[in-house]
Amino acid sequence: MKRIAYLHIIVALTGWSLTLPAQNLTELQDSIPASRLVADWSGARETGTRVIGAKVLSSMISATGEADAIKFIQTLPGVSTGAEGSSAIYVRGGNIGSNLITLDGVPLYGSSHLLGFTSVYSPDMVSETRFQVGGFTSEEGNLTASHIKLTSAIPDFQALKGNASVSNFLLGGSVSVPVVKDRLAIMASLRVSPIGAEYALFKGLLPSGAQAISDVSALVYDLYAKAVWRMTPDQQLSFSVFRSLDTYRYLYGTDSDEHMRWDNLVALVNHTAQWRQWSFNTSLSYNRYTSRQGQIKTLGDTYNNLAIGSGINEGTFQGMASRPLGRYGTIQAGLKSRLTRFNPGSSMRITGGLLMPQESPESGDVFLSTIQTAHAQISYMNEGVLELRAAGRANLYSADAERDGMWRTRFDPEASLLARWYPVKWLGLEATADWLTQYYHTLEGVPLGWSLDMIIPSDLQCLPEKSRQFYIGLLFSFGKHRLSVGGYDKKMDNLVYFTDATQLFSSAMAGWKQNIDVGEGTSRGLEFLYELGGERLSARLAYTLSKTDRTFPKMNEGKAFPAKFDRTHILNVNASYTLVKMENREIGFNTSFTFQSGHWETVAAGSYYGYLLMDDTPVEVDWFTTTHNYRMPNYVRWDIGAFFKWVRPSHTSTLNVGIYNLLNRHNPFTVTYDPDTREWKQISLLPIMPSLNYRISF
Repeated sequence: MKRIAYLHIIVALTGWSLTLPAQNLTELQDSIPASRLVADWSGARETGTRVIGAKVLSSMISATGEADAIKFIQTLPGVSTGAEGSSAIYVRGGNIGSNLITLDGVPLYGSSHLLGFTSVYSPDMVSETRFQVGGFTSEEGNLTASHIKLTSAIPDFQALKGNASVSNFLLGGSVSVPVVKDRLAIMASLRVSPIGAEYALFKGLLPSGAQAISDVSALVYDLYAKAVWRMTPDQQLSFSVFRSLDTYRYLYGTDSDEHMRWDNLVALVNHTAQWRQWSFNTSLSYNRYTSRQGQIKTLGDTYNNLAIGSGINEGTFQGMASRPLGRYGTIQAGLKSRLTRFNPGSSMRITGGLLMPQESPESGDVFLSTIQTAHAQISYMNEGVLELRAAGRANLYSADAERDGMWRTRFDPEASLLARWYPVKWLGLEATADWLTQYYHTLEGVPLGWSLDMIIPSDLQCLPEKSRQFYIGLLFSFGKHRLSVGGYDKKMDNLVYFTDATQLFSSAMAGWKQNIDVGEGTSRGLEFLYELGGERLSARLAYTLSKTDRTFPKMNEGKAFPAKFDRTHILNVNASYTLVKMENREIGFNTSFTFQSGHWETVAAGSYYGYLLMDDTPVEVDWFTTTHNYRMPNYVRWDIGAFFKWVRPSHTSTLNVGIYNLLNRHNPFTVTYDPDTREWKQISLLPIMPSLNYRISF
């Protein structure tokens, strides 16, 4: 459903479109941010895992001017990007919903700000991001593609610290306060977006297409707060709250009042303790995610005032214990119990307004489910010689999704294996194998491959998603140079697709279950990564050669067809050079280049005329050959940037400036067909644009 927001807002803002003769497609406009990427050059690099430290994020340049771990992940092997400029990622052929994003172990189901152009989490609240694509640990579950694991920052127990930042679309700041020195400390971060005011201020300078949008109002922010109490030298208790909100209202054209809203609320209590050689981690969390999109419009003689809502309320208790096992071994085990309430595809009447108050209660299905998981893991690590890990999960899933008062239960085992062997110092061999299960489905449609922001539970019709994945690769290390090359094979079952995307704003949306198709997919690929790490010069080249397909019984006559974001070739090159490096000053430059095969669209191969019963007027009907029968033009982008850092006794200032899409290339976003002119129109986003981020820390 975000696709409608893209088409209404972003295209109108940029005004970039191209009218093409029927059946002939050429290119248009785009850019994704340039990024200054500082290599995380510590220890042996694992092909299945990538650790992204705070230093990497703080130095990045993005479309919004704010640091974003997702933009870094989009440059790694095995990752295909979604809509232009968005935070969508498709990892080794999986869907958007196949990726799990967690904050201190709690899922973030709504992870994007500003219609997907940046993430909801501020870099001030995250100390480390771990991106896992294979050989998963035992505590990771309910996913089939990747885990983006965010670890929150720890407040300073010694001194008052803080910062403030200004960027293209976000204003932010954070503070850390030691309440009781060495015992109790708190921190908080807040970001807000002045996008509504910016639009009003610069609307007159925007292309004429922006005039289609008027009366824009928006409220966008994210807030994080955390308190940490060191009860004893061996025990720590923390409490954290995270809230994000994106809500928009605007008039599109003269008669369409549009409303959109996405929000997250996460509360977490966590206790850690050490006893002899044992480490214990126990937590209790509450997680709420809702999305709503509405439209007030007169269609014919009917006044429509409708909205579609979807929501998740989830409570989770988990505990885990671990201890060393001999000199090189470690063992861990734990339990996780979660209860979730779903309310997907609800229809409701609305009165309008920025926060969309309701005139009547939501009408829709309510589903309850529970997942009880027992997991265990044993590992051996002799760094630089041999690493082994075996993890297993036993899941007991129960749900009343049939709404007949009967809870149905199923048992699903999972397993992940990892082996890494270094026969010589400069050469390593890595292999992973994963058998994964995911109980939550993110409906996709508009067209296939776009997220509808609707998450539904597994039931008798939509069985849990399954994936089987194998990977084998080689690791090379020569001084400052590191290289990895490998290949993966992946099979996915019980993928869910929403077949009737035309029912976006209709009470029929509450009957979404009648428009579900369940299928499968395969993905195979080769991944290559070269890294150069140095004090002044660092560089990275990542390349992926892959093929991903989908098969659904109700589509394409049941035959396999390319996945929407099946990009055969993906190449990302990034480099950063520090020109001046002194104790109180640092100046450098960076550049980023991206080449990707175009994504897939379904276009009509021709048309014919037919007649309705009792009517002699001919009706033109389009006919299609196969699903995803046209590959869009290749995606090419070159970005440049510069960074400056000044260190003073009282504060430190950093400035990141950049230009992305330096070539002003018209990269494709999607195609639409105009029945009046009988022409295909290819739409592109974001022309050449500046990026700015200034931060002061004390």
